[in-house]
Amino acid sequence: MHWSARVVLAAAVMLAPRMALAADEPVPAPEPRVGQGWTLLGAQTAGDGANVIAASAGFPGLSVTFLHGVTSIEDIGFRLAFHYSYEGLPTAIHPGLRGEAVARLRLLDTGRVSIGVRGGVGLFAYFTSAYTAPGISIPLGLAVGIPVGSAFSIATGVDVPLFVTFGPTGGLSAPILFDAGLEYFLSKAWQANAQVRLGPALHVTGPFVPVGSPQIALEITVGTAFKL
Repeated sequence: MHWSARVVLAAAVMLAPRMALAADEPVPAPEPRVGQGWTLLGAQTAGDGANVIAASAGFPGLSVTFLHGVTSIEDIGFRLAFHYSYEGLPTAIHPGLRGEAVARLRLLDTGRVSIGVRGGVGLFAYFTSAYTAPGISIPLGLAVGIPVGSAFSIATGVDVPLFVTFGPTGGLSAPILFDAGLEYFLSKAWQANAQVRLGPALHVTGPFVPVGSPQIALEITVGTAFKL
């Protein structure tokens, strides 16, 4: 037998027992998923056919949100809000009402981190004793969720809540808000949450601020949500 063939044969004889032992070893189990499988602030959606009702309070106001899971990765719904600050500007304290259709889409979920996008379109109006300032809201955002055990979930991301105000001083405004939130699950279907969103409001328009003046938009809210 040629010497190279002998080397191959000897190597095969030596490796055969090890290969047999490896075949008998169990396949490692995948990394366990954590969290409750849904979030309000992060990227995990409600789930196919499930509903979520949420309420929040703080600055700039109060809101109620309803979400319906159209598929396992997509939610649609609506949000109604009363604001006492014009689009989250601490320098423009005026009452207003807002109604929005909203949607969420989960793009990635590894069990340890989830990434998704969110958006919507709505109408708003702010009021003074002399006039009403109507407009259109077009919120867009990116959400990242990180579950911590089964009870806590961290949420972060960036939002661009565009809005258009009508009237002589109206136009398009483009706030850029960076957010951080925390969700605590009291049960699989009930959670409490807190969120802070902060950032520059670029080229702010409307009757309540000088057009184009530099502004900071701020949102600080606490709330709760129920999955039905």
